[in-house]
Amino acid sequence: MTQECMTQECIETEGSAPVDTIRVLLADDHNLVRAGIRAWLDKTAEIEVVAEASDGQEAIHLVEEHQPDVVLTDIAMPNLSGLEVTRHLAKAFPRIRVLILTMYADSQYVRLALRAGAAGYLLKGAAIEELKLAICAVAQGETYLSPPVAKYLIKEPGPSRFKI
Repeated sequence: MTQECMTQECIETEGSAPVDTIRVLLADDHNLVRAGIRAWLDKTAEIEVVAEASDGQEAIHLVEEHQPDVVLTDIAMPNLSGLEVTRHLAKAFPRIRVLILTMYADSQYVRLALRAGAAGYLLKGAAIEELKLAICAVAQGETYLSPPVAKYLIKEPGPSRFKI
């Protein structure tokens, strides 16, 4: 049996080709946040944390060095923000998917992140299982939005709600 990431969960399937491990780079300026995320992801067989960065410039350097599949980044970081990192990676490394992990639920931040090239937007208040779901989804080329974020975007009045 091998592990295959699906949009709802990572499930075991028989007879399928082995799925490569999803290589993740963590970028957050809070050591405790990074350590907690890494500890949880280290228990997940299909996800490997290949590097950690405490600021945006370090994140870009480590992406160049480690070539992860997914970059999990906060928005607010020193030197370069997560949005600036996302913009840079979208141009320089278009195959690398960026998942924003933040406390900012405001639709303006979501729009900025998506315009910058983010593949997903996950709130730090999400259930821990949602992190794995979001990583698997963006690694498969999908866009992932935390349900509360998606709800905010849908509830916005007028045609602007559909503009990113």
